[in-house]
Amino acid sequence: MTDRSFEAGLRRWLGEACRLGHPLAPGWIREHLERVSYSRRLHLPMVEEQCRVVEARVLDLGCGTGGTGVAFALAGARAIGLDRSETLLRLAALRAIEDRAPLPLIQGDARQLPFRSASFDVCVCEQLIEHVQDYPRLLLEVHRILRPGGIAVLAAPHRLALREGHTGLLFASWLPSHWAGRYAAWRGCRMPGEPWDVWLESPWSIRRRIRQAGFLELRSPWCQPRRPATADASRLRLVLARVGPLVRLVRWAFRWQTFLFGTLTFVLTKPSTCPVGEGA
Repeated sequence: MTDRSFEAGLRRWLGEACRLGHPLAPGWIREHLERVSYSRRLHLPMVEEQCRVVEARVLDLGCGTGGTGVAFALAGARAIGLDRSETLLRLAALRAIEDRAPLPLIQGDARQLPFRSASFDVCVCEQLIEHVQDYPRLLLEVHRILRPGGIAVLAAPHRLALREGHTGLLFASWLPSHWAGRYAAWRGCRMPGEPWDVWLESPWSIRRRIRQAGFLELRSPWCQPRRPATADASRLRLVLARVGPLVRLVRWAFRWQTFLFGTLTFVLTKPSTCPVGEGA
């Protein structure tokens, strides 16, 4: 794959930030260029643990430049990307063409999805809900368009993190939204002219809203089923997997690392018998 056309589009989108040599511009470009490989490492294994990806109908919700949707399309899924930004959708189309990935793209509102109920097997929602003040409507819509037993992968930053997920700034997550935006602008961590549309909640509030929408957790910081050690695992891993206290320590450390420094990642399912959200 060559990223020349897609990368040129990214540079046009970032515009003034690149022309003025903004210190974060190279990182922004690199993050978007690596989005497909990132999704292959993170999202695909999470979904493959729960269902077959090939021929699955997958919605990349808030697809941005389309990296997640392209990763699933290249893995054999029938993926669709949806975003409200026409500019980002044009970039996603460039990426899909260069990667030769069949990825239909739709402009729309995540709080009012233009799809029939129970029409998707998987929905990936990566760092979107913090940009939607009334995101419980979004969760109800995701619940509605998933088939019974369908899988949702949801990741979002939260208010307790020591570093704010979009800027990496210490303690910015703890500030009210408008103060955090001013702090980010003062530290040069925002694109010129970019509005600050980040509203954070505590991990427990996010989890409560997910449950109210009708989802069950398969994986989350609170729910981490152990992966059995397979026959092809290293000998060291096979030995360590049998040491109960060590396993518990690693799981505890991972949980608190997620709370303090990272985003919350949930793998959710829509129960077959739960009617919540069908009328959303």
